[in-house]
Amino acid sequence: MKKPCSALLSFLLFFLTQTVLAIEPDPSKADVRLVTGILEPYQVYDQNQQLTGTGISAIQCLEKQSGLTFSVEVFPWKRAQELVERKKYDGFFVGSKNTTRDKYATFVGPLLHSFWQWYTVKDEKMEINPDGTPTSKDKIIGVVLGTNMHQWISSQPGYQVVAHTTSDQLFELLAAGRLDYVLATGAMYEESLKTLDSQFNILVARSKPLGLYLGHHFMEQHKELAAKIEKGATQCAP
Repeated sequence: MKKPCSALLSFLLFFLTQTVLAIEPDPSKADVRLVTGILEPYQVYDQNQQLTGTGISAIQCLEKQSGLTFSVEVFPWKRAQELVERKKYDGFFVGSKNTTRDKYATFVGPLLHSFWQWYTVKDEKMEINPDGTPTSKDKIIGVVLGTNMHQWISSQPGYQVVAHTTSDQLFELLAAGRLDYVLATGAMYEESLKTLDSQFNILVARSKPLGLYLGHHFMEQHKELAAKIEKGATQCAP
């Protein structure tokens, strides 16, 4: 039997991971109900606990250009995508294209430039294949949990992949020698550099622009709204 304090801690941890943090306008009054996850520097909380970041700015542009009202609610990133797949919300942002997401949602964008990049410590030599994967498979790779990068490298046979929730954690582990490679976007690295003393070697793996994913159910049920969003995206393209 769990001790009372342990049971309480488990409950609190579960509750915190399930809590929805909504920003105005009221989701029930919005034209489009979106979800996202906290991924620096795309979606973060400022000192006033308001959502900010390059992803938020892109969605604000899209909201303005489409003439619609959006609501944004925050979940763990992987769960946010699952909620759209289950038709609980209209879309999620910001993400890059992959075949799994394409099965239940439509990519709208690009809204942001993004490059997947490999990072190693200065004395580590790395070579990559034409598809962007490392030539060596005896290395431990770190990646942000629930991202397209996570899904992509995990789907490649033979690689040892470790996932964490933030890029800061990954680069700290890389600097400490507990990871051999980190796969992250250039923007994630630049954000993490603000708190890191170390710098790393960089190899570009592939270009993967970011955008909004709208569920197929939303696209089918709200064709006029979807058309306005797609048109707005052309005006918010990087």
